[in-house]
Amino acid sequence: MPAPKVLVVVFDGLRPDHVTPNQAPNIHGFATGGVWMRNTGSAFPSETRVQVTTSMTGHPPAGHGIMANAFYDPALGFSSAMDTSDDERMRAADKIYGRLIAAHHLSEILWGAGRKFAAVTTGKVGNARLLAGRAAELNQPVLSIWGDAISTPAANFAKVVDRFGPVPEQVFPNTGVADWAVKVLLEHTIPDHDPDACVLWLNEPDLSYHYRGLASGDGQSAIGAVDAGFGRILDWWRAEGRDAGWNIIAMSDHGHVTVEGQLSVAEALTAEGLKVGKALGPDVDYALKPGYSAHIAVRDRDPALIARLVETLQAQDWCGPIMTRAGAGDDGTLPISVVNWDSPRAADVAFTLRSWDRDSDGGLPGVILADNPDIPLGGGMHGGLNRRELNHCLFLGGDSFRKGVEIETPSGTIDVSPTILKTLGLPQHPLMAGRPIEEAFAVGDPAPDVSEQVHEAGRGGYAQKIVTATVGGAKRPYLRWGMRTT
Repeated sequence: MPAPKVLVVVFDGLRPDHVTPNQAPNIHGFATGGVWMRNTGSAFPSETRVQVTTSMTGHPPAGHGIMANAFYDPALGFSSAMDTSDDERMRAADKIYGRLIAAHHLSEILWGAGRKFAAVTTGKVGNARLLAGRAAELNQPVLSIWGDAISTPAANFAKVVDRFGPVPEQVFPNTGVADWAVKVLLEHTIPDHDPDACVLWLNEPDLSYHYRGLASGDGQSAIGAVDAGFGRILDWWRAEGRDAGWNIIAMSDHGHVTVEGQLSVAEALTAEGLKVGKALGPDVDYALKPGYSAHIAVRDRDPALIARLVETLQAQDWCGPIMTRAGAGDDGTLPISVVNWDSPRAADVAFTLRSWDRDSDGGLPGVILADNPDIPLGGGMHGGLNRRELNHCLFLGGDSFRKGVEIETPSGTIDVSPTILKTLGLPQHPLMAGRPIEEAFAVGDPAPDVSEQVHEAGRGGYAQKIVTATVGGAKRPYLRWGMRTT
């Protein structure tokens, strides 16, 4: 019997309620034929590059240090938040921190065990960097559509383009790029590099969800395109891949909710008399990283300035859950540790804008306010604590896993690397906060202990609730949902 291998296929942003026989027949058939993890959740903030790093390290931001798609840390000395797709700033941060990704990366662990790692990604520049870890130094192939400078040398981007043609232009829906990536995976990456663990990251339907809407024709076409690509992967798997030992983990990194309104947090806080800017300085008390999911570094971590900010946020109808470093409940905030964000790189105050469970105009539950002017009203968004964005897809299939079961036990993106290691027969890294999903394995523990925790805080007319779950074997709780309740 061949040694087990693992292929991870990511459909960025795909909502579980879109995995139906009509919309995504190949994905749905795989999910129902293997293991469908129903209550699986993203790390906070539920942004893509946080999930890339969480999936590839088995840690939340508290452990791996990638605090958001863009985050402001005064220790970096940058003039604004570092976008984790800004290659120059990421390289500088790697030198300042010593390690940009603070936790051990799956690619490093596999290298240390004498196993091979490879990846193909259509995501942004930062997606490739965070998928790779230190793969360039370890001679591991990570191929990015953004070219030779972003791909690792071992991926030999120029040779791939010579063979398969240039990467298609990115359009809505981004079907040509997805088709190109699947072809490269099946005809080059797997047969030529012979990895033990391989990741394919497709940036749809996330792209079309954002700019066209969750219920749009382009969004549905994007789902159809990645589903068709996955169908080709399944054809290969049934013909030869499974007999060669391949198991498949098919997943999305987060869900999506619909933008119902837009505002400028910077303008709103400035109107309240707060000195807000992009970086701390003599005339800036509050360095704001704006967005639906936002965070603020406070000058000198001054308790009086933090108290004023919190009181101001709580008085705004647009503000959702608020977390602070010291949050103990008496000021109406919750500690950042509740959402596994307790890192030295974390801001002093993290918050999201309001979200609700009600249906959008397109008929899909989950609507929000946002501070993301590039996203149109009716477009998709994620990053917060609404259950519809935290709940993502996670399906497992192959000889290592059970067949035809739905599992309600909480799990998350944090469990992907531990599950890969168990599938490959490798020991767990002792520091990983996630767990191998034992109940999904053909031979495993079918009933881990589960408990739920409710975290509530409020003051005056403001109240919030965040619900987490603890599962035996995991060192950190899973996020279920969070919302302002008044």
